Order: sequence, then C-alpha cells, then structure tokens
Amino acid sequence: MRALLILLATPACIPWEPPGADPSTSSGSSEPEPPGSTGWQLPPRTRDGGQSGTSTTTSTSTSTTTTPGSAATSQPDLETASGEPLPAIDLAALKIGEIHPDPDGKDGGPDSPEFLEIVHVGAEPLALAGLEIVARAWPTMTGADLGLEDLSLEPGQRLLIARYAVASDLPDPPVSIADDGIRVAFAADGGLRNADGAALLRSGEHIGDLVVYGLAQPAPWDGDGWSGPPVPKPGSGHSLCRSAGDDHDDASDWTTCAPSPGLPNELEAGTTGDPDPDGTGTSSTTGTTGEPLPGEIVIVEVLSNPVGPGNEEKYAEFVEIENLGPGPVDLATWTIADSLAEQPTGVDPLLYLSGDGGCLPATCLAPGQRAILVGNLYAGPKGPGLVLVTDDTTLANAGLAVHEPVALRDGEGTLRSTYRAWPDPLVAPDPALTEAALVRVSPDALDSPEAWSFAAPTPGL
Repeated sequence: MRALLILLATPACIPWEPPGADPSTSSGSSEPEPPGSTGWQLPPRTRDGGQSGTSTTTSTSTSTTTTPGSAATSQPDLETASGEPLPAIDLAALKIGEIHPDPDGKDGGPDSPEFLEIVHVGAEPLALAGLEIVARAWPTMTGADLGLEDLSLEPGQRLLIARYAVASDLPDPPVSIADDGIRVAFAADGGLRNADGAALLRSGEHIGDLVVYGLAQPAPWDGDGWSGPPVPKPGSGHSLCRSAGDDHDDASDWTTCAPSPGLPNELEAGTTGDPDPDGTGTSSTTGTTGEPLPGEIVIVEVLSNPVGPGNEEKYAEFVEIENLGPGPVDLATWTIADSLAEQPTGVDPLLYLSGDGGCLPATCLAPGQRAILVGNLYAGPKGPGLVLVTDDTTLANAGLAVHEPVALRDGEGTLRSTYRAWPDPLVAPDPALTEAALVRVSPDALDSPEAWSFAAPTPGL
C-alpha cells in the first residue's frame, strides 16, 4: 500500500469541518449521524455529466480546497485556489470504481491509507486540472490542488487518491505515473467516514458520479444525485467496489469487495451478481465452493443498567448487534444468553418483532446493518432497524445483571460474539457505577475491557 501516491506540497492538509460540527464525530468515525442530519451540507447542484466549462463564475457557494504551500481555505466553487476558473472536464467519462474508508489498522496509517479510485470510462484523454473530489470528511480538492494540473488520464486508466494521516508517511514522490494510471497521495487529519460516508466528483456547478454508504446524506446526495437507500457500509478491511453494468446512482451499483488499489476489481469484469467472472470460484463475497460467505455478527452496544428504579430497569435493557459482512445473516435460529456455558439456563431464542434488517426473511440482517435484541416487554426506543425479541419478558434469565456476560450463538450452537467475557467480570468499565450503555469502541475490536466505553444509549441507531 505504501506504493500509493500523492501529496499536496503542504506538510498536512487541514481537514474540512462543517460549521458547528463536532470534531469528535468527523474523522473516520464509526458513530453515524441520524438520517436527515444537516451537519454536513453541500449546496444543491445540477447533476450533469457533460462539460462543465460552460459554467459561469456567478455562484456564491463555497467549498474547502487545499493548495500547495497553504492550508485548506474557503474558495469559490468555480475557481481554483489561485483564482483561475476551473477548466472544462467531461465528468461523464469518470466513474468512482472503489472506495476504501476503513482499512485494517489505523485509518491513514503508514501501511493502511484510505483511498478513492476513479476510472476513466470515456474514449478520449482527459485533463484532470478541473476535477473536484468531494469525499466526506476529506478536504475538498481539485485536480490542480493535488498536483495534477498538467496531467491527463487516458481511457481505461485509473486515478488512485490515497489519504495518509501523517505527512512523513507519504510516498516519495507523492505523484506517480504508470501504464495503468496515476497515483497520488496527500496528508490530512480528517479521514473518510466509516459508517456514514459519501464521495462525489464535481466540476463547478456540475456533479458527476457519486456513492453514498452507511446512512442517508443531505444534499447533494439526495434528490437528483442519489436514489434510494445508501449502500451498506463496507466494514473494516473491506472496500466498496462498483459492479459492472449500467450506472443507476443507487445501492445496486455497489458491493463489498477486497481492496484492490490501482487494479481492476473482480466485479468490474462481470455483472452484478457475477462476482467470479474469471471462473476461479472465489471472490470477496463467495468462498471456494461458490456459496456466499456468511456475515460476521458482533455485539456493539449493551445497556444492562438503565436509568430508573431496579424493578423497571430490566424492561429497558437491550443488546445491539451489527453485521460486519460480507454476507447477510438470517438470525431466526440464533440465541442470546447471560452465560458462556454451552447449555446455559438463561438462553433465549430470537424472534422477529419489528423493523427491517435490509434483507429477507424478516429475521435477516444485511451487511452494515444493526439490530437490537430485547425482551418481549421492552419499553425503550427501538429505532428504524430490525428488532428481535426473546420469548420471555426480559433478556436472558430475568434480565441482565450489571456484571453478567452476554453470549450470542448461531443455530448450530457456535459462539459468534460476546460481551464481558473477561477473566474478571468486575473490572472497569463497571456498569454498576454508571447508568449508561457500554459501546464497543470499534465493531471489530476483541471483547476485552479496553474495547468498551460508556456512552448514551442509542438503540437501533
């Protein structure tokens, strides 16, 4: 990955933050904003794949760009940072081919940069100076800002843009040209959103290709830009790759895949639903037999000590799980227990109550989606997602004691995820002392005390 390429000439870009935004929720956050949030807003624009050079310079909207030798500053949308009008660019010739927001390891680390890959699908060479890349929460950059003002992309080539957190980790040189395209690297504190992100290509008033993942986004992603629900977030270590076929500007264009920076992904050679075009029998979503790979289900939030009197607390307890992918999982035969024993006394089956997990049957949980598990007298908020209920009034055996573990098993009795399965169950963080939920700091973190922290309960969100 360190062979990825390009920097702006600054030691590090200053990441763009929306006015009034909470910096703690921007860079690489795994905590999504509620659907419809207006915390990150771009001015609505006309979706147009044609030449953008016909745009005038009367727009009053602004975007954050980063220029060589300076920090990110607010500049008119239709001009470069130097004040020159953006040159024309045929946005219809460019497609986002892959986005990798949550690498294994530290996001933007020396061996784990985030990246966005753009593919030239047109028939003529394309100058890149006028291209704007808007990726949440990278700083908004033009091709000129990235050092591409004198470079062109040939038909079939790729532009790979990699973000490193520290300038000293950048490859040397930061811009590299090869037969298969151009690689560029830059340094910035702000990383791609892990759970509620988006990226689009833009030039002046014209918006080109885009992708929205995790949660719905405000303009320009809604309306004429993006149709329907977002793509499920890819999860740690995975990318979102474009499938072959028509471009619908909706979730059907995308699927989870193994990262392939600078290389064609398997799915581009076939069609949607054909992730194995070379006949090898393997892909990022199927195993050697061709059968879909199962999803990885993890416990991500537990509320065992709700606010209120003790005799009513048990009706507000919940456990939240997430499917990290790559495949969907039917939870109809799964169980939850408050013991790690193979045959615990407090084991409960999981039954459908309400909501939508993003796949069928009703008890199915799609990649990137979450579900809450509750007793059948649960009285707390549920959220819009899948809600599974036990066949008892509470979770497990008369509710969750504050120091009890939680064990989630599949239909074959295999232990799939745990909470508080520690040698010393009394070790901090101790929910007996705080009426708050415990949240796994990263969905793929191991179940250990340092992997959990207190937070306000967010069932179903």
